[in-house]
Amino acid sequence: MPTPIRVAPVALVVAVSLAAFSLVACGGGHHSYKAGTPAATGVSPSDCSLVPLDLVTTTLKLSLTGPSPGSRPGGVTCAFQHTKGGGSAPEVVQFGGNVTDESFHIVRNGLKSANNPVKTIHGWGDDAYAATVFSVVNINNFAVRKGKVSVAIQSTADYPQIRNLMKAVLAKL
Repeated sequence: MPTPIRVAPVALVVAVSLAAFSLVACGGGHHSYKAGTPAATGVSPSDCSLVPLDLVTTTLKLSLTGPSPGSRPGGVTCAFQHTKGGGSAPEVVQFGGNVTDESFHIVRNGLKSANNPVKTIHGWGDDAYAATVFSVVNINNFAVRKGKVSVAIQSTADYPQIRNLMKAVLAKL
């Protein structure tokens, strides 16, 4: 009888160690992602092909032009200009690569320190938040970290439309 008692604690330690290793190896969180996908590799899209104009105008319900790609460290920014209203803020979708929990929270913490209300959003990727920046034109921000990549949408559209765009983009990652 003493043999099973000695084996059980060792098996438990091995099982816990393997579980902890798999969490670290997947970049944290409790999700695992298909090998080769941006979420698993941390390689951000390098262009705006994941957010074609028709997808963005349809989901946000806005009349826009674009996208105009712009480089950013580890990713790309895709800007869409309004066809009406001239001076309105552009709609922006940003992709980030090799994102960590710490780097994902840099913008979130900046929004909070500027006294913008920031809400944690559950059920989207490994981490998500939303915040509205109140100004001449209110800008709604919705950011999601999925594995090792992030998507941030800054838009004048309402949150239900922004969520529709985010859902379509995340399905491609």
